[in-house]
Amino acid sequence: MKLKKFSLLLVGLLVFLAACSSNTNQSSSNTTAGNNSNASTNEASTDSTHSFELVTPGKITYGVAATYPPFEYMDNEKYVGFDIEFMELIANELGLEVEIIAMNFDGLIPALQGKRIDLINSAMFITDARAEQVDFIKYMGIGRSIVVPKGNELGINSMESLSGKTVAVTRGAIEEVYVTEFNQELKDQGIEEITILALPTANDAVLATENGRADAFLHSSPGAAYLMEERAGVFEIAHTMNSGTQIGIAVNKGESELADAISKAIDKLVDQTTYYKLMEKYNLPFEMSIF
Repeated sequence: MKLKKFSLLLVGLLVFLAACSSNTNQSSSNTTAGNNSNASTNEASTDSTHSFELVTPGKITYGVAATYPPFEYMDNEKYVGFDIEFMELIANELGLEVEIIAMNFDGLIPALQGKRIDLINSAMFITDARAEQVDFIKYMGIGRSIVVPKGNELGINSMESLSGKTVAVTRGAIEEVYVTEFNQELKDQGIEEITILALPTANDAVLATENGRADAFLHSSPGAAYLMEERAGVFEIAHTMNSGTQIGIAVNKGESELADAISKAIDKLVDQTTYYKLMEKYNLPFEMSIF
């Protein structure tokens, strides 16, 4: 009888211990699974969350005046060019998409300051005046060319030779600033100034020179090189100057987190040589690189 009671007690004890062991293992398994789940959630959150705010979450919304090949222009109703592809690469490094807002060049900074866009990606030349309004992430250097109709019948070969002539420029762009400043030098020397024909887009300046409204137009060296290929036999480069100018992506003043993220993304693209391959694709001379 005692042996039977002892056997029953032993069986009960074994069942109890087995149950406890099962509950402990199950609890441990649930805890581990929960920790892994939290870890995955936190990791995903870190990867997809940035320290900067965007107009549209998950997208870099940028302003562009898409009339400046080979940097940004329209082809079959699509935005193409170095800057367009460059920003896609930058956004990809940041795990973001892009949204393009097209506008006239002189509307870009007001749109940025009004926070309708996150940044300006439009081969914007860096000047002291602009640097007072926005912060720049530099990514390339630019020269400046005087473009004239093929044959150069007026014998234009320098800025001085443009005295008394009409020069087309893009309104609000660096070329307009440059000619205005050069006119002051001519005035100080008692020399006839250049007539400035400021037009909404670079294409307008090209057409004005082609149809005789202007004697020449000022263009960036890469833009002029692209034009020689696109309009072979129509124009020629009369003179090219080393402007010492750089171009950059513009963000609002104080947007250091966004600027830093873009700068680091560009550094990666340079290290991977992707930057240089893109320059080659658009026939941009490597001497223009600032890296």
